[in-house]
Amino acid sequence: MRSSEKLSRPDDEQAARDTCLRLLSRRARSAGELRERLRTGGFSTDVAEGVLSDLEDAGLIDDEEFARSWVAGRKAAGGASRRRIAWELRRKGVDRDLIERVVCEELDDRAELDQAAQLARRKLRGPRMDGQELSRLRRHLLGRGFGFETVDSVLRAVVREKET
Repeated sequence: MRSSEKLSRPDDEQAARDTCLRLLSRRARSAGELRERLRTGGFSTDVAEGVLSDLEDAGLIDDEEFARSWVAGRKAAGGASRRRIAWELRRKGVDRDLIERVVCEELDDRAELDQAAQLARRKLRGPRMDGQELSRLRRHLLGRGFGFETVDSVLRAVVREKET
């Protein structure tokens, strides 16, 4: 936090707006992220909500667009499950209903299975798979938020591919 922000009054609307614009200039952010930053910056709730409302009206904050962009980015990077992406969006302060809708629209079961399979193939180390390698791969996929059924399906498919 800059020293000028520390000296600002909790009811200083312009300082709150400047804080939000500075944060938005670095990357897109959800309203929840900005609300939290204003709260920790010492701004009153009334000022924070007023500034956030103004920024939403101006089209500078759009949680749905933020969520879709986040999902697209994670999808392009590969290796993140719907569950993991939803968890990340919740941490960013996006509404649960919005998360559920966007994630279901952007990632279906087939896309998630394909993503898990691609990640598994990238993580394979050698031409043969032993129990230790399968266990490592299982932990990795589960750690990325893929469900047990998805992981088991992917591991069976990868083992079949290696056997042929």
